[in-house]
Amino acid sequence: MKISSVVVRRLRTERGWSQDQLATASGVSLRTIQRVEAEGSASRETRVSLAATFNVPLAELNAESSDKHRGQRLRAWPVGTLMAGLAIITCAAVSESGRLPGAPMSDPFAVLDALVALAGLLLALPAIFHLVVKGHYASVAFTVLGTPLAVMLVAAVAVGVLQGRAPIWPTIGMGACGVALLLMAFRSMVPPRRTLAG
Repeated sequence: MKISSVVVRRLRTERGWSQDQLATASGVSLRTIQRVEAEGSASRETRVSLAATFNVPLAELNAESSDKHRGQRLRAWPVGTLMAGLAIITCAAVSESGRLPGAPMSDPFAVLDALVALAGLLLALPAIFHLVVKGHYASVAFTVLGTPLAVMLVAAVAVGVLQGRAPIWPTIGMGACGVALLLMAFRSMVPPRRTLAG
């Protein structure tokens, strides 16, 4: 019977186990563990033993389910795309706020800021749509709230380095909150790793 050698190897290495340690923990011979990871074949008893050892559903070890699991791990891409789009929009807004009306080249800079913001919007909207359709409302909220704060922190640090002074504490605090919100957005997208109890 086929078993996903990739999933077994990943679950083993996530726990920091050698093949020998997995064999001992699961009550399966070392030769069987080597065969599972090399060929992806295992008896029903071996699959049940490995699932119990890793504390995962038996279906997660199936070769067919490994593609599904890989897709779950990669589904955080919309948060990154949304974050990039919002960062672009934030940069355009900050640039526009510093523009002096009536100054030479003021109007071309306004047009440039509008085009940059539009590019950010075109990047962010499909990601928002994807996340909302999948029901990840918290990820959208965390990303929309966190990205501008994190961008402001990066900008404040960059300006501080150029001017030779540290950013003020309120900016650092708000930026840290933004980074925490972004981490929460990514965390809500990626399923937690299961660990062996005890």
